[in-house]
Amino acid sequence: MDVELSQRSILEYRRRAWPQGSLHTLDEIAAFVKRAGLVLIFGSREIPLPKLYDCADYNSDWWESKDLLQTKKVAYTGRVVRHKATLISMDLLAAFLSVYLHGGGYLIYEEEYYWGKLSELANRIAAYLDSHGPTPVDQLRQSLMTPGKENTRKFHVALYELQTKFKTVSVGLKQKGWGVRVLGLFIDWVPPKVEREAERMPREKALQLIIARAVETAGAVPASLLPRLFGWNPEEASQAVENLVKNRKVHRARMPKRRDEWVVFPDLR
Repeated sequence: MDVELSQRSILEYRRRAWPQGSLHTLDEIAAFVKRAGLVLIFGSREIPLPKLYDCADYNSDWWESKDLLQTKKVAYTGRVVRHKATLISMDLLAAFLSVYLHGGGYLIYEEEYYWGKLSELANRIAAYLDSHGPTPVDQLRQSLMTPGKENTRKFHVALYELQTKFKTVSVGLKQKGWGVRVLGLFIDWVPPKVEREAERMPREKALQLIIARAVETAGAVPASLLPRLFGWNPEEASQAVENLVKNRKVHRARMPKRRDEWVVFPDLR
């Protein structure tokens, strides 16, 4: 059953749930990512999720935290929300991986390249990491590309592609601060338990887990925005919401004088 919703109640919920520049240490950031499930690195007004840039204290080592969390295997930085860099908690990673695998993706880069799902340069980068092990990004570029702005651009486009397809991961920093990332292969990094869970998890269950967590973190999300956030088919996203409503994991709501429907976490008041 639809309930009435207000913008004020949503903002108050997020003020309570999202730190306001108060995260100082890596452990505090890790705890928040684990609780939220999804945390953007930088902001976007169109995406109703917390941003690490806003939640962490400006004087903290928030920038390097995204790499250190991956080194410690307590979070993964993927491009799963509008292809923007997003910290994903380890308990939610299996769901995103399930959606990717059941959507025709492969964990092994050679398979993706064979089936035309990976570019030639992205495949070369992955093959280099496979042969040489974790490598600093600057060394990786120098080993595979000749100097020049256009080649540098192509290299970073390929890195972006690999990150969107669960192929690479930051396994360390060459130096602290705004240091150079050390990249490794995702398949060598991902815990076997997460990989097995992803392979066994039905896509429908994965969609529901992701939606439920996103709605809990945001408090409320426009129903039409959900498939656009994650690049899903609108019909399957709608069906996942319907099943969550039936199981009382989320509610439907509308704002006065507005036509759009919202998906709401039950604790939002």
